[in-house]
Amino acid sequence: RVITRTARIASLIATMSSSAAAAFAAPSGRVAAITGANKGVGFFIALHLATSGLFSSVLLGCRDSSRGQQAVADIQVQGKGKIAPTIEIKYLPLTVGDAASHDQFRKTVEEQYGKLDCLVNNAGFAFKGADPTPFAQQCKPTVDINFRGTVDLTETLLPLLRKGTDARIVNVASMSGHLSQLRSAGLRNQFTSQTLTMDRLREMVDEFETDVLAGKHSEKGWGNSNYGLSKMALIAATKVMAREEAVNGIKVNCCCPGYCDTDMTSHKGPRPPKEGALNAVLPATMENCPSGEFFSNMKVSEW
Repeated sequence: RVITRTARIASLIATMSSSAAAAFAAPSGRVAAITGANKGVGFFIALHLATSGLFSSVLLGCRDSSRGQQAVADIQVQGKGKIAPTIEIKYLPLTVGDAASHDQFRKTVEEQYGKLDCLVNNAGFAFKGADPTPFAQQCKPTVDINFRGTVDLTETLLPLLRKGTDARIVNVASMSGHLSQLRSAGLRNQFTSQTLTMDRLREMVDEFETDVLAGKHSEKGWGNSNYGLSKMALIAATKVMAREEAVNGIKVNCCCPGYCDTDMTSHKGPRPPKEGALNAVLPATMENCPSGEFFSNMKVSEW
């Protein structure tokens, strides 16, 4: 298994390097945006996309200006010799979960580029295991960023993505979003329904929050993880968007980068973030891309 995974990673990197070489001769004119791109998995997603040869502009959406600018400089250093001089790598301010910030980000991208070809929703939030904040109080901040904020940003940018060429949306989820966390078969059926709408999905997340605040989430059949529910809802949202945007030619997928060595895991994860990032890069760049799928370990996986 180790050999197979290593070979797959080597093949992906080789393909990216080949594409990057082609970019020196023919910049694509395509624009990619990555949220939470100043460190960890998001940084390496941006680095991989910058060296892929498939984008002329790679936009790093970050909350912190100094960290965003530093990430741009680091990508230019680490991508030296692999990134064409004509490829733009740029920081743009963005706070996921802040509607005004979403609108300003859309306005800037529209004014400067007129479209968006790839959106990777990497920004996320999780309380540390040792955090003393009560479980009920952890619920809203977690779902506000990982689900509500991510969906709102995506919907805000959809008009620009519909103008894109071979447009892609990749939502960075997690194996923590597995369906088995739900005790209720009825809830599992609702989350996986082919007729699920975004409005109904929002209602279900609201119901979870209400039940958590009332201390009744377990008896109502929910799981016992705010983070897990937020990522499960994001996976469900991916599938809803994939169905709704098929008519517009937008491919929408999600992924789990794995348990990576990042700040979010307190650097306990064994997987290098550069490797984990490939799970998002694959659906963002592959030919004949499917839609509505969950990628893990560099392949389509079961939810």
